[in-house]
Amino acid sequence: MPLLLKSCPNLQTLVFKGLIHRVTNRCGDACACNPGQKKRKRMKKLKEVCCLQTCRVKVLEISDYGGCFKELKQMIHFVDNLECLEILKVGVDPDKNSELVRANVMPLPRLSSKCTIQFI
Repeated sequence: MPLLLKSCPNLQTLVFKGLIHRVTNRCGDACACNPGQKKRKRMKKLKEVCCLQTCRVKVLEISDYGGCFKELKQMIHFVDNLECLEILKVGVDPDKNSELVRANVMPLPRLSSKCTIQFI
């Protein structure tokens, strides 16, 4: 994802279908802000800079959101680092309890004071 964000500095809308990815032995390599266990000790000394903090994304759309712990953790990572985020669109997985998902997502602290959350 850092390469995508770096090569598209004018990207304003980012769309994901679900937030869970397949676990591989290379997990953590895709994003510098999610270093692997071996890199964490070295990274503690350096100030961590998230690739999301420098991008200009205004709209983040996530479909098939189920609200599990890993998805919520990733959602927190997005809203906590996207400084220009204005709209977070969340499409709740129809098999999940949408009221429970809403209750977990709405109180999330957001870096951007302009950020509103919409459920689609």
